[in-house]
Amino acid sequence: MSIEIILGLFFLLVLLGIPIAFAIGLVSLLYIIEAGLPLLVVGQRMVAGADSFPLLAAPLFLLAGTIMSFGGITRRLVRLANALVGHITGGLAQVNVFSSLLLSGMSGSATADASGLGSMIIPAMKKAGYAPRLSAAVTAASATIGPIIPPSVPFVIYGAMAQVSIGKLFVGGIIPGLLMTLFLMITIYLTCRRHGYRTHDKLEFGELFSAFKASLLDLMLPIVIIGGILGGIFTPIEAAAIAVVYAAAIELVIFREIGLRDIPQIVLTAARLTAVIMFVIAVSSIFGWILIREGAGKLLVDFMLGISSDVTILRILLVVFLIVLGLFIETIVLIVLVVPLLAALGPHLAMDPIHLGVTVVLSIMIGLITPPLGLCMFIVNSIAKIGMGEYTRTIIPYLAALIVCAFLVALVPPLTTWLPATLME
Repeated sequence: MSIEIILGLFFLLVLLGIPIAFAIGLVSLLYIIEAGLPLLVVGQRMVAGADSFPLLAAPLFLLAGTIMSFGGITRRLVRLANALVGHITGGLAQVNVFSSLLLSGMSGSATADASGLGSMIIPAMKKAGYAPRLSAAVTAASATIGPIIPPSVPFVIYGAMAQVSIGKLFVGGIIPGLLMTLFLMITIYLTCRRHGYRTHDKLEFGELFSAFKASLLDLMLPIVIIGGILGGIFTPIEAAAIAVVYAAAIELVIFREIGLRDIPQIVLTAARLTAVIMFVIAVSSIFGWILIREGAGKLLVDFMLGISSDVTILRILLVVFLIVLGLFIETIVLIVLVVPLLAALGPHLAMDPIHLGVTVVLSIMIGLITPPLGLCMFIVNSIAKIGMGEYTRTIIPYLAALIVCAFLVALVPPLTTWLPATLME
């Protein structure tokens, strides 16, 4: 079965509405049968893809994020963000983005930020007079910051698949995450200025101090995680376990916003998320093995080198390639699939492994907010009760800002390599 038939069958199944993970599994099974390989290969490759020690960090970070989403962390951090940036032109839209920056250091998941923050701030923005489509677009765009600022579940998955230091990926994502925040806030300022959305009259230091005091313990979590990793006190997996204990202590003992009766539901929610992710990784691993077996890596290299051998052009093509694939393929699936392909392309890009990893994850995350399959898009549209057409027209400037960030990260290596080289070597 040729690579063209494999990909054609996959996209046909996706267009027919079959969930991507099941489409991948079905195409992989058909390939194994057609190639005359033993069916045992399916189980072996799926287990091999999921059997990775670094992946243990993913369910633990998901559990920590679930604990905090059940508690009051979102409310406390939104209050802090409002005190800090609510007076800037764009008001609650600026608060939306800054809240995502603060929350990204807790959950590590874009969809968690979109649903948790969106359920609180989208109704608040609508009540304050912001158009529902603007509220949804800003929430979706800002949610992409979550997987870039550490801790990050996508970085855990990429690091495990590519055998790259997860700790260095975490640190390498800090500056790009801050850059995304800055670009989105500038875009909001420019788009909201002409609409005259209400803001606070001035920065209120009393409220700022009170909000900071209330959220201080929440803000300490990413500091503990990154500080411990940088100091060599614990590994990323141990950091994930500490995050669970820390989150539970804050919400159960100190703030008491969740009780023991909530624990079963919290664990079940995190377990479901983990099961979905691990199933996607398992079936994607066998599909990736099939693509490599059929020479997809060489085809990609030949295609890109046929356009240009210049490093700058190749990096731009890589970002475009990942963004286009992100329009049609779920993000976790895409991360698992591109890792083996990049093994063949990597030497031609002249990119440090950390630089390449952050560039890949950032570019892929843009697919979360784009039609037709962006998961964050569906989440915010459901909360805001708007259609895809309204959303698509409104997301364009914010999408453009994120794409510019992706190109900058790809073309300017120090944005991702300077902090890890300074703090971890």
